Amino acid sequence: MNPVKAMKTEKFSIVIVGGGGAGLAAAVAAAEAGAKNIAVIEKHGATGGSSAMASGIFAAESQAQKRQVITARKDDMYKRVLDWTRLSVNARIVRAYIEKSSNTVRWLEDKGLRFTCVPHSPIDNPLTWHVPKGNGAEIIAALVKDCKKLGVKIFLNTSLKKISKDKKGNVTGVTAGGKDGDITFNTDAVVIATGGFAGDKELLKKYCPKYRDNMRLSGMANKGEGIFQALEAGAAEDGLGMIMIGGPFGTGPRVITLGKEPDIVHVQMIFITGEPTSVWINKQGRRFIDETVSFNYYEGINAVIRQTDGMCYALFDSGLLQRITETGLGNVPSGFEFGERHRSPLPKGLEKELKASGDKGLIKISNSWDEIADFLEIDRKALKDTVKEYNADCARGYDPVFAKDRKYLIPLDKPPYYGIKMGSTYLNTLGGIKINENMEVLDKQDNPIRGLYAAGVDTGGWTSDTYCAALPGTAFGYAINSGRIAGESA
Repeated sequence: MNPVKAMKTEKFSIVIVGGGGAGLAAAVAAAEAGAKNIAVIEKHGATGGSSAMASGIFAAESQAQKRQVITARKDDMYKRVLDWTRLSVNARIVRAYIEKSSNTVRWLEDKGLRFTCVPHSPIDNPLTWHVPKGNGAEIIAALVKDCKKLGVKIFLNTSLKKISKDKKGNVTGVTAGGKDGDITFNTDAVVIATGGFAGDKELLKKYCPKYRDNMRLSGMANKGEGIFQALEAGAAEDGLGMIMIGGPFGTGPRVITLGKEPDIVHVQMIFITGEPTSVWINKQGRRFIDETVSFNYYEGINAVIRQTDGMCYALFDSGLLQRITETGLGNVPSGFEFGERHRSPLPKGLEKELKASGDKGLIKISNSWDEIADFLEIDRKALKDTVKEYNADCARGYDPVFAKDRKYLIPLDKPPYYGIKMGSTYLNTLGGIKINENMEVLDKQDNPIRGLYAAGVDTGGWTSDTYCAALPGTAFGYAINSGRIAGESA
């Protein structure tokens, strides 16, 4: 008979559940505000979460913007969010994180980071996306370094099981599962920052109307423990079921590498299929939207998921490949590993690399639209009628249905032709726990639950069901800013 292990007990002043951007920011902010004996419990074997995969944060009126002579007034950005979301957010929460954002840039730059404001899409104005040289991983590294310096204890491989309350409804601690058994963390304050539930398909199907089985996860496969344990502890719901989707992304090669050292360029297929001169069709072989929606792939994807099976197909010809080789890509962000090099003439070899993918059956390359249609499993006549109609619209310089900008109306008439199947990706869920502007968790009567706070994508009230790409860096920026506010409140 195996002996029963005694449950280990730890005592902390603040326990933060989740070691991503929001949780680490909360820990550092709380420690800097004077709190002692802080713990972060992280389910995975490393800190960072989806924030470590991100690029930059949103901010308005920052010192980085001032260095670049960029005018991004907080009042204007606040109103932009309210307009984008059709007033479906908590205006005080939006105001709180936008108001905090410039100070957060200064806060991080004081820790040794240096931000540059860059465009996320060619239509960004003003520039609000603040990207450090090392992207999100650099921000996470700075926060982890401060946690160690400030004495914050980080428990890895430790997953939330339950939030405990006393008879008066005040939070008293959490129970978590660790490598060596369960641990009880007694505490006066808990901050929930577990990063959504993008890794649980059953929860996605149950709560997220926009989710499709064929969507590809590009963020962390989190399970929503923080959200659903907070709801179990009496928290009200807010925004549960929203999801951060983007695309469309081709089902063929994700990245094409061109050139040789020292000039190597990694071209993502989404920026080829997202060129505004490409043509998008659905399973019926018909165009369904102006393809320049690719400039905002968080908004444009809404048109795609309305199509049969949430899929579409990109058509282009060798003329498009020649243009982007000679002049560079027209629709590529400046964050991540992208930048001016991608908007300059590309190394030769793009058609050769695509042919290699075609030989593997990932995309279809042919001089015949019938063969393209067969590969895409689309009616031949429907596809050819669409191409004929589109080419005629290009000849007269007017798109009578979707009003595509005339400068992007270039006919598909230079074989070989290319056909690629496309779907969508999702980064995370957005919302779940109802909070106020102090990041205090609210009960079903909108009263704060004493000792319970939440930050980041576990919370609702800051975004709508279409991610606000009008302010690039909003999700990551909200994670860091709401984390700071939650840590200071706790």
